[in-house]
Amino acid sequence: MPIGAALGVKFFRYRTLIRRRWWLLALTMGLGLAYQSYVAFTKPQLFESISRLNIREELIQDFKAGWADTTGNFFGTSIEQLKSPVVLGRAAERVKLVAPHTSGSADISGSIMPRSNVFTVSGRGTDAEYTQLYVEAVVQEFLNLRAEGRNTTGKEVGEKLHDQLQITKRELEEQKQKLQAFTEANNMEFWVEQGKSSALFLSGLKNKQAQLQNELQRLENLTPDQVLTTSTQPATPKATTNPGQGAMAEAHPSFNAELYNEYLRKSQELIQRQADFAQWSQVWKPKHPRLQKIADDIKRLKLAIDTVREQNQDATKARIVTIQAELRSLEASIETWDKKVREASRKDAEYQGLQSDVARTQSQIEKLMSSMATIAQGTSASPDPWVVMQKASPAVEVPRQLVKQIVIGVLAGFMIGMIVLLVLDRADDRLTSSSELLEHFSEPILGQIPNVQDSRNESGLPLLHPEDERYTYAEAFRSLRSSLIFMPNQSELKTLLVTSAIPNEGKSTVASNLAVTMAAAGAHVLLVDADLRRGDLAQLFHVDGRIGLSNILRDEIDWQSAVIQTEYPTLSLISRGPVTNQSGELLLRPTLLTILDEFKDAFDLVIFNTAPILATDDTPTLAPNFDGALMVVRAQFTSARLTRNAINALYARQVNVLGLILNCLDTETPDYYYYRYPKYYAA
Repeated sequence: MPIGAALGVKFFRYRTLIRRRWWLLALTMGLGLAYQSYVAFTKPQLFESISRLNIREELIQDFKAGWADTTGNFFGTSIEQLKSPVVLGRAAERVKLVAPHTSGSADISGSIMPRSNVFTVSGRGTDAEYTQLYVEAVVQEFLNLRAEGRNTTGKEVGEKLHDQLQITKRELEEQKQKLQAFTEANNMEFWVEQGKSSALFLSGLKNKQAQLQNELQRLENLTPDQVLTTSTQPATPKATTNPGQGAMAEAHPSFNAELYNEYLRKSQELIQRQADFAQWSQVWKPKHPRLQKIADDIKRLKLAIDTVREQNQDATKARIVTIQAELRSLEASIETWDKKVREASRKDAEYQGLQSDVARTQSQIEKLMSSMATIAQGTSASPDPWVVMQKASPAVEVPRQLVKQIVIGVLAGFMIGMIVLLVLDRADDRLTSSSELLEHFSEPILGQIPNVQDSRNESGLPLLHPEDERYTYAEAFRSLRSSLIFMPNQSELKTLLVTSAIPNEGKSTVASNLAVTMAAAGAHVLLVDADLRRGDLAQLFHVDGRIGLSNILRDEIDWQSAVIQTEYPTLSLISRGPVTNQSGELLLRPTLLTILDEFKDAFDLVIFNTAPILATDDTPTLAPNFDGALMVVRAQFTSARLTRNAINALYARQVNVLGLILNCLDTETPDYYYYRYPKYYAA
């Protein structure tokens, strides 16, 4: 069910509950009113006196910054101090000393005026004079307690700071001695200079190492000719007459000026002689002596250049070996000097740490001394933030507030009554609506019959007739008729049994109107009153019921003689007959089965009205012989538990329970819809 619909059903149930048990609400409200009235009139007259405190104007800024703690509980703490047993006990003793002739008691409360720093202290007591004196004494003792707390706190804090100061001074002395001993043992001036010079020297060694590593990498990666003609590293310039040689020597310490000059000169001569050969080969014949001489010069120069290259290659290898040896030497030197630098750094760091400890401890001593001076000054000169703005006023009578007391009593009684009603409702499983019926039972709801008790007359509730103005009532039975007609296997439903769990659920009326509705549709219907103890169908149809089913079962007459034609053309009735206490035995006779077969042959539909299931065993005995059974449940009357017991009794006898009929349903129930359109059905 949607939430809105469920809430509507619950609201209707509670409204019905209140209507039915309104007297319970009235009783609890009356008791609440009586109790509050008794309390109001028997309570002794109270008197109230008020005193007010305020924060000093010159301390308001300080209050915002310091007096109010970070949790914002300054005022709450003050209220608790005001109502502490120490303050209240001292105030009571003060009143006894000042005014021994007074007696009584008073309740103290504190509050803060909204958007202000005004602290209100109020007291209520049975004696006016005592109440005023007591409020004034409470305020004074409250201020005295705060002053004692400040003095005690300042003294305790001062003593703790003094002890801490002495401990810190001893720590400072120990730290100075440790620093002095370390300085003398390690000659820190020497180590400082040693560290600087060692660091500079170590830096030079690492730079030289980097240069040699770069040169070694170049020599290992370049060919001899590339080494001879290229350079990438700076070096100390050498005296040379050739500017190119100076630049090359500066670029690479591995550069050999003599080889370079020889290589350069031979290369230039080779280029010149090759040019001459090319020029004169066009003039002279190949065997010309001069041309042969040029060719010989070219061979000689090439041989010389190859020799220079070989010498350069040997020089390069020798340079690589030299560089590797120098690098090994540098690594050993760097390791030695690195140890010296680390040792100097360690001693310097330890020295700096000792100096920092001394400086930090000196700073702590200065702060402690400053705090001690501040506390000493504050303890003697710092005023309490509270100042008495208004002394205790003369006590005045407190209004009894009778209207308020009465309203409280009525509301309390109403709430208690509602709680009792809710508890009763939880224990009440009577069904109110079809939604609740679906929650408790899995059987289908075949019909919802509205409550039409207002149409009851002296002879009872009238049955339906063709021009009946109870439109929704008639439409509900038409809906029940349709539910039965369009049920699966409808052709097999020739005999129906209508029953209920307990008496007074309206099963007789439902059975009668169902028979009338079926007959109105053209079916030949036989209605049988099988409630042999209290059957009343004859009274409903206003016919003579002295002869009926009990006579037939005793074989006193045949069933044709007991059939009564009603005012409805296709509806026949067999009444109960004489009342008997042997109905169970009569219904078990084999004659009944024979009669039922004859009823099926003679009529389109046979409806039996039987006794309540939980009242007698007649219905469970009779029901297995029928094609189906209908269970009538009266709204706001029948217990769900009893109805379930009745249905289980039928299931135990293998009865085909077709469904449920919810009778006497309030048309204002949210899940009942026929009542919404009465004019439509009237048309």
